[in-house]
Amino acid sequence: MSNQEVLQEYSDSIKNLKKQCIDAGMSEEEFKLMYFQTLKTLENNGRPENNTRRSIFKYFLILLGVFIVLYTLYYSKAVYSSIVCNLQEYIYPGLKLLRRLSIPFISLFPSLTEYYHETCLIQNPYFAVVDMDCWPCSTVNNIREVNDPIPVNQQQTAPFIYETEQQVINMEALKKMYTKNKNIFDKESPKILTNNKYYISPDDLFNQRIDDKNFYIWKFNNMNVAKLLRQIIPRPKVVPKFGQSTERFIIVDSSQQTFNIPDTECSFSFLLALSGSREINLVPAEECKHQCKSLKLELKETYLLWYNWWYWRPAVQQSMGNHTFIAHVGSYC
Repeated sequence: MSNQEVLQEYSDSIKNLKKQCIDAGMSEEEFKLMYFQTLKTLENNGRPENNTRRSIFKYFLILLGVFIVLYTLYYSKAVYSSIVCNLQEYIYPGLKLLRRLSIPFISLFPSLTEYYHETCLIQNPYFAVVDMDCWPCSTVNNIREVNDPIPVNQQQTAPFIYETEQQVINMEALKKMYTKNKNIFDKESPKILTNNKYYISPDDLFNQRIDDKNFYIWKFNNMNVAKLLRQIIPRPKVVPKFGQSTERFIIVDSSQQTFNIPDTECSFSFLLALSGSREINLVPAEECKHQCKSLKLELKETYLLWYNWWYWRPAVQQSMGNHTFIAHVGSYC
């Protein structure tokens, strides 16, 4: 059927409909109004669907184009190398410009500056190393105790413990240190993680009556606080003179429950018992659990556990006693 015939059939249908409406008592003006309203309704119903289809098709083409470009850049070594080489000289100017652009935003939210020293803002819980070499931990069957420790080197991967010359530090000693340097601690490390759920201030921990059955992690990550901590917690013998991370943790546990020691910035880590003793379970990393075995030990007061968290993740076990366990966690790169 040709277009002319279709239009003629449509015209005849409209004439018949008009005649029926007039015979039913509708005026010619009322019919015209109804006719144009019907056309407008059909027009509105047709446009969104077409626009939606066109928009979907447009975005699909854009995503497809971006995917093709990224795929080409990633798998074309020549193009990738060329882009990387040409971008090298713009990295530092770009970061400098970004820093200047962020100054107004930081001025509005000054609390964001506390994340400046953080090496990792959000940890990926599903991260795993493919084909990780687990030989260093597969040959370890127990945790040996060292009588005369010396600074470790990068080849020292087996965990060990030894008795340090560290003085016992209880809550009163921590409170005294905090009170003496309150301004610095409140500025540099104002938050203490409680029960891995919420934060409190150091003032809440030391000067207010709180529930005894709690678990606290106080994190420090700057040089000013590190200097203060070294006054009461000297650098352990096994830690070389240069290379100790400024990131430190003070753990206070009176809950007597099981908890994991936080991961440190550097892989060579140590756990020093400042007050109290607890049983520690060194759990192999997820990548090495099929080759390496779990190790258990009792970390006595003033004893230090040296380990490599690349292969083991320490977990403090549940205790039946009622003594508060205070520990210091640090690392070495």
